Amino acid sequence: MSEQVAGATNTDWNRFIFLGNHFNYASKWLSIAVKVAVQQAVFTPTFNSYFFGMQAILTGAPPSGVIQRIKDTVPTSIVNSLKLWPAVTAFSFAFIMPQYRFMFSGIFAICWQTYLSFLNRKAEKGEPVLA
Repeated sequence: MSEQVAGATNTDWNRFIFLGNHFNYASKWLSIAVKVAVQQAVFTPTFNSYFFGMQAILTGAPPSGVIQRIKDTVPTSIVNSLKLWPAVTAFSFAFIMPQYRFMFSGIFAICWQTYLSFLNRKAEKGEPVLA
């Protein structure tokens, strides 16, 4: 069942298609800045809430446990996301051809999902999750 979650959370392709087709301004750098901002403001909280919520559900947590897991992990994951994903996204839109953006980001996504799994496990064990 965890393979289904991993597959379902792999939305980078659609995210890059959406961002690539929207927020295109005369200034390339303004376009990139807005795409980074949209990713961090919309996609990051959505993806991280889904990831931690589904992990809690798959371990049999009750609804209150799912909500608590999200509260315990998402704020920290968003803060730490700001340390990685803006640079990856900006570089991707500035220098990587559209058809290769998903693969480029996938390299970082593997490490990121490993980190999210680490945070999830700490929260599951009741350990403090700090940024």
